[in-house]
Amino acid sequence: MNRTLSHRKRAFLMACAAIVPALVATSAVAGAVWSTSGTGAGAGAAYVMPTGSQPSERATPTQVVVSWAPVTLSGGQAVAGYVVARTNAVTGGQSPAGGACSGVVTTTSCVETGVPAGSWIYTDTPVIHSWTGPTSPGSAPVTVP
Repeated sequence: MNRTLSHRKRAFLMACAAIVPALVATSAVAGAVWSTSGTGAGAGAAYVMPTGSQPSERATPTQVVVSWAPVTLSGGQAVAGYVVARTNAVTGGQSPAGGACSGVVTTTSCVETGVPAGSWIYTDTPVIHSWTGPTSPGSAPVTVP
């Protein structure tokens, strides 16, 4: 009887080993279904998130003013905002911009204060909630004394 119980446990564990990966693999799949009835015309639309516009900037000893042109979705709607990043032009290290350029900026310009001395390149990425577009081309390097 012990042998049968051991065989049953082994069979159960093997079945679980086969089923669990299948459940985990399919748990990340998303799907959508629309169902309707009636008469008349119907329509649907999908939009494309644009690439950010190449920013320009100007530096003073205490701040960098960054600005860029607005972008819109393929349907003409404005994006909700932009995430601005600063890249070290020498090392390539990237970090989120600070000051009024931190987080999601809802205008097309911002002022970053406390920028360390060095040469910096700025980019902007359009966003709507958690949907992000492609990052803009980098600005020309700006030198902060």
